[in-house]
Amino acid sequence: MKKQSLWMTIPVTTAVLLALAGCGGPDSNLTSTSGQPSTTAGSEQTQSGSGNSASSDTGEKGTKTNTASNDSSVSTGKKGTATSNTSGSTTRSELSDVDEVIKAVRSELKNQDVSLPTTFSLPKGQYLGAAITTNTVDATHVNFYTGHKPMALNDPSFTNSNSKMPWLASYEVKTYENPNQTDLFPETDVQNIPKDMSIDLGHGIKGMVEGAAGSQYLTWQEGRWTLQIRSVSEDRMDNPAIAKKMVEYLESHTLPAPKDKGFVDVQYASGGKSVRVTISWQDGKQIHQLKTDQVPLDALRMVVSVK
Repeated sequence: MKKQSLWMTIPVTTAVLLALAGCGGPDSNLTSTSGQPSTTAGSEQTQSGSGNSASSDTGEKGTKTNTASNDSSVSTGKKGTATSNTSGSTTRSELSDVDEVIKAVRSELKNQDVSLPTTFSLPKGQYLGAAITTNTVDATHVNFYTGHKPMALNDPSFTNSNSKMPWLASYEVKTYENPNQTDLFPETDVQNIPKDMSIDLGHGIKGMVEGAAGSQYLTWQEGRWTLQIRSVSEDRMDNPAIAKKMVEYLESHTLPAPKDKGFVDVQYASGGKSVRVTISWQDGKQIHQLKTDQVPLDALRMVVSVK
């Protein structure tokens, strides 16, 4: 009877030892968790009618059918915008929502206090993309693009030499030792406009009409902001009609308040079919600047959304 008991004890003990050595080890845990997608869901890109849209602006370029903003994004079942690696860090992938693009840009910036535009006028069915081109504590520069599919932050397609990705706008914040030495803010006096050069833009605002060197200019002031439209004289563009729409928009929307001065520079190329809008404002030693080839109202919408 003793020999029979010993023969049964040996395999049972061996089985227990093998089980303890072969289960619950680190290799099995890594295999079961690596490559798991994040459960964070991206927000669906919100598009809505642009209201007093730029497509109705006299003499302005292009037609924009939708405005995408992060103000009213909604949750969706779309694939997440981030994936997790084995170290637990997060790698950005395709970004299908304006809010996600801005968050991704902000998370990469060395100047975490920098403000950014948060609303963009996008053609229907298009997505916002972004590439950071300058990233220091004293200087930030971001280019924004449009594409027919969601794109990752700093996607190589933005910077390829043969890239055909449509450029939407650029936004820069830069610190200057003496910002007053820049030529971004022209000295313009529109307080005492000669009667033959004055034009009523509505809401008690008077503009000054000038002509020089084959160009026509319309300049006016709103608070610390100077706004100016330039076009080629022979194109006979209706600059006052464009200015009145800008004035009307700014009656219900507020540009950032510059501590010193701001300038909205609207430059129409010959023929009037293309435009470059540059909006600059000074805040202490920092100068913020947005550039875009979108129509003036879309440019204003971007700057109004800066936060």
